[in-house]
Amino acid sequence: MAEFRKVVFALAFGALLAGTSTLANAQTSICQSNAGVPPIVREESFADLVGDVVLDCTGGISTPAGQSVPAVNFTVTLSTNITSRLLSGGLFSEALLIIDEPNSAINPARPLLACGDVGAPDTSLSGPGVCGIIATANPLNTYSGTTAVKNATACVIPATPTAADFGCGRPNVFQGRQGVAQNANQTNIIVFNGVPFDPPGPSVTNDQGVLTERHRFLRFTNIRANSPSVSPSFQLTQIVMNIGVNGNNLLAINNPQQIVAYVQKGLQPTSVGTRFDFVQCIVTSASNAPSITFREGFASSFKTKGFEHILANGTFDGSYYRYTAGAQAYPAVQIRQNVPGAIYNTESGFTSSSAQVNPAPNPPNGVGTTPVTGGTTLSNGTGIASAGIATQGTRLAVTFRDVPAGLSVSLPATVNLVRSGTAIVTGVAVRTITDANGIGAFSAAGGIAIGTDLVAVYEILFSDPFALEDMLVPIVVSYTPNLPSNQPEPGKIAQVAGGFAPFVGNLSVNTWSQASSTLPVPRFRSTGAFANLFSVSKCSCNILFPFVTNAASIGGNFDTGIAIANTSANPGTAFGFSGQAQQGSVQFWYYPSLAAAPPVPTQCTNTASPGTCPGTKNVLAGETLTYVLSQGSSTWGLLNTGAGFTGYVIAQTSFQYCHAFAYISPQGAGPLTPGMSVGYLGLILDKDRTEDALASRTNQLGEALSQ
Repeated sequence: MAEFRKVVFALAFGALLAGTSTLANAQTSICQSNAGVPPIVREESFADLVGDVVLDCTGGISTPAGQSVPAVNFTVTLSTNITSRLLSGGLFSEALLIIDEPNSAINPARPLLACGDVGAPDTSLSGPGVCGIIATANPLNTYSGTTAVKNATACVIPATPTAADFGCGRPNVFQGRQGVAQNANQTNIIVFNGVPFDPPGPSVTNDQGVLTERHRFLRFTNIRANSPSVSPSFQLTQIVMNIGVNGNNLLAINNPQQIVAYVQKGLQPTSVGTRFDFVQCIVTSASNAPSITFREGFASSFKTKGFEHILANGTFDGSYYRYTAGAQAYPAVQIRQNVPGAIYNTESGFTSSSAQVNPAPNPPNGVGTTPVTGGTTLSNGTGIASAGIATQGTRLAVTFRDVPAGLSVSLPATVNLVRSGTAIVTGVAVRTITDANGIGAFSAAGGIAIGTDLVAVYEILFSDPFALEDMLVPIVVSYTPNLPSNQPEPGKIAQVAGGFAPFVGNLSVNTWSQASSTLPVPRFRSTGAFANLFSVSKCSCNILFPFVTNAASIGGNFDTGIAIANTSANPGTAFGFSGQAQQGSVQFWYYPSLAAAPPVPTQCTNTASPGTCPGTKNVLAGETLTYVLSQGSSTWGLLNTGAGFTGYVIAQTSFQYCHAFAYISPQGAGPLTPGMSVGYLGLILDKDRTEDALASRTNQLGEALSQ
């Protein structure tokens, strides 16, 4: 019997505990975590926006009217560094918690009110960023965004406040701050401290007698992530967010871990259009310029800074925004992107600054369908007005190195975006003046003349988020030949690389991968390998005269006459000739047939200082230089340094198209003088353009006629 009484007592005690547990659960609001459709973020980015996470909370016991709403702490953790911009001296973040979807289709007329605004003081005992709220009889109005009063007086905090002096306003926007992670290089935590949480309460019966469940929505937004650490090699990797809560048992979160982004390469490998037919002695033209082409990795990789650029440079056709041909505006006034959950497809996130203006309608056509009117601005003492605003739109950098001296490279001020594989224009990018890493406020720039290393940066002012786009940048190489100075510099290969900007370059990757109050947003790692772009071939034609002589012999000396024709003059394109007229000097080198013979110095065509190199006397297109070894030539400024010489001669012209003839005869003899004489064609030493299998003698692209 005693044992039976013990069992009955145990069952009764267990029932009491179960009842207590049920009561506790009934007082807890259950929140379902939802990340919607996670966006694709760029693998190259240090600071791309991930998707919002919304907690949909139901049930619980609402705070009785007139009492202070209890506070909780939320902790947001990401599977990579959080790089949301730091504000207010680095203490607070641009990451926001928005409660009950003010200024949205759910509450279109509900104003935004930030904790710390004049209507919701945050100078509480817990410090900035912490606000109290006094509950009303209707829990749906707890976060109404209105300025409330306390104890029938204005919301004024005395100089020496007590806890009872707080809780005036009804803020619905709260600002996060950087949390402390496990090590100094890890910044993957954002905390929202002291957030008043009022459970929505149990279901209620509406006027039609239908039981309706109350909801409370908590949206975590403006969270940027460091993508490179997620996807070092494999594409389409996930970024995961976890939301935790402590400080009170007012709510429990189901499925607190959500995928908030997929990581994919934002740029496909750049394509380079090379040009290696520049010749030192031919003035270049803009036609057939080398180029570099950027192609999106996914359709929404290219973005404008804010929606104001889309409105200024495009029109809405009922379904999408389309680029207005020729438009390239950079608006001075920014548009607020202050509808929670709206997808703007820009580099900026949720923004509502007094320095911005509301679009009309708000949200813009194509972004949302329900007009909203509650979009008051965000303001407080912790920099919330700057929250969500990017420092620039997507930028693309063209980086050069090893550019030959003596020439200039220019890029257009504006380039179009086209639908990949077509000529259909879908957007525009404009060159902007930046530092070497692509950093700087937008400032439109024209064409440039560059040195040996330079970066040219374009910012996207309009793009189609639903089409893969290409951006081809033509690169115009121009120069005036300066052959005496051997310019433009021959044989040097200019290289180019393309990637997103601003890019880390020679700066600190560790710094760029963490949250910052000063670094640009977005920002990227250095991308794109350098590829050969163009080079300038030395303008020359190299001729071998295998035997020349002015040697003594029985009956008198022999002598050699040399003729070199500049054959760059031709009938022209109307008759199918593509060569351009050229001119240049000629240099001769003498190689005696006997090693013991005295050397003969090189000489050039130079009438100002005969024989001196470099040459200043040019053989014009169509002209023929004639030169007798024993006499030299006053016409061409050549000395008779070859008098008495026997051996071979190499002549190099500063024009491509040359042919030569040598004639050996008795010295002073005419064409009818009896005696032995011989003539032959000079041998062209340069590489034939069609000859790929055999090694070249000179690597020069002069003329060769299969001799």
